[in-house]
Amino acid sequence: MEFREYLDLVSSQIRNRKARDKAVREMEDHIKDQADFYESQGMSRGDALKESIRQMGDPVDVGVELDRIHRPGMEWRLFGWILVFSALGLLIQYICFFCVCKTPGVNGQSQWILGDTTGNFIRQCLYTVIGLGVMAVICLMDYSVIGKHAGILAACLLAAIVFCCAFGVVRQVNGGHGPLKSLLYVMVPLFGGILYRNRGRGYVGMGICCLWMCAVFLVGMVSIGSGLGVTVDVMAVCFVMIFWAACRGWFHLPGRKGGMAAFGLAGIMAAVTGLFFKFGLRPYQIQRLRVWLHPEDYADAGGYGIVMIRRIVASLKLNESCFGALEENGLEQFLYSWGTGGDFMILQTAAALGLLKAVGILILFGTFFFYLFRMVAREKNQLGKIMGFGCALMLTVETVRNVMYNFGIGLASTAGIPFFSYGKIHTLAVYGLLGVLLSIYRYRNLVWEEPVRGGAGAAVSVGRYVIRVEKRR
Repeated sequence: MEFREYLDLVSSQIRNRKARDKAVREMEDHIKDQADFYESQGMSRGDALKESIRQMGDPVDVGVELDRIHRPGMEWRLFGWILVFSALGLLIQYICFFCVCKTPGVNGQSQWILGDTTGNFIRQCLYTVIGLGVMAVICLMDYSVIGKHAGILAACLLAAIVFCCAFGVVRQVNGGHGPLKSLLYVMVPLFGGILYRNRGRGYVGMGICCLWMCAVFLVGMVSIGSGLGVTVDVMAVCFVMIFWAACRGWFHLPGRKGGMAAFGLAGIMAAVTGLFFKFGLRPYQIQRLRVWLHPEDYADAGGYGIVMIRRIVASLKLNESCFGALEENGLEQFLYSWGTGGDFMILQTAAALGLLKAVGILILFGTFFFYLFRMVAREKNQLGKIMGFGCALMLTVETVRNVMYNFGIGLASTAGIPFFSYGKIHTLAVYGLLGVLLSIYRYRNLVWEEPVRGGAGAAVSVGRYVIRVEKRR
């Protein structure tokens, strides 16, 4: 069989175009290398090519094997987890917002904050369906394309946020544009792509990544102006990502220099952040910090969240509702007027169904996040690993901080929780991160490492069959 005819028969069995092109190039190089070896042993060029092709085996069998290995595959277990949490989140919202808020004494204040609870529950169902659709679209996309154009996409995202804030597209609350804060979550996988594109660039590459972190910080604190906790969460996740990359030698800094440089840059950014906290925070944010640091000085100030939260936590019961105690102390108004955005979903669940039910939900969340990190740890492609790690860490950090907030441990600042919090932008942002995770798994056998900028990149084999042939030689 002729050389080109053999390659055409192999490629015709591979359905994915990206895998087909890569496999054919890899196989062509392998056959030529094998022919060179036989030619060096005294064979003519024609006979050497024929022998190399013969040793590769039947072209249809080889093509079918490569097609089996290199095809998109769905992670159905993760998809099942997402569907279960989506349904559970809507059920809890129905119980807390639709059933409980219809009780006398609670409904009036909640109506003032949120409007008709029935309508908002229906809208949240719609947001969830749209979010699942967004997740499906991102899942079907090749995540490496997102990583390849991460810089452009990140610049467009930040520019769009600045535009919406500057021209009043989103209404202001307390001088800020809080609904847009969840869009910063999308920066996490994009930052993973930016890190990947700056491999091998030393201190310059690390500096470019830190400038992106500064841009996220400025957009979050200056343009959006509220959601201090969300901005800090995103910055913390990005720092962990850049520290991980530095310790893995992505920037080609020998020894411990990568980690030391990351910590040094983190110190500089922490100083800048401290200066902003001193001179750039709004009065209500400063007051929140004071209450958090010295809650005992505000024990009689019922308007401050952390004081009220701790009073509610003290009234919780293990396996039954505590509404009677909340009504006696006048705490039910706070819980359902401040919590209508989903910030207090865990606390509301504990108040409505008992503390054990809320703990059971948290155990499910812990299992879910363990599964996410386990899936990411098995990813071999470095781009997929860093993007997936960032997405999983962002969802985990958001959940942990929300739980701390619900039990009066952390800083009293708005923070949602995946699947449970009410809101369009937050819901779409969470499902967007999950879509990236699904895409990483789906294309795990269709994305190959790119050469490192500033250094040599090792080629990756197209499949197990080619590896077996190389070993046979």
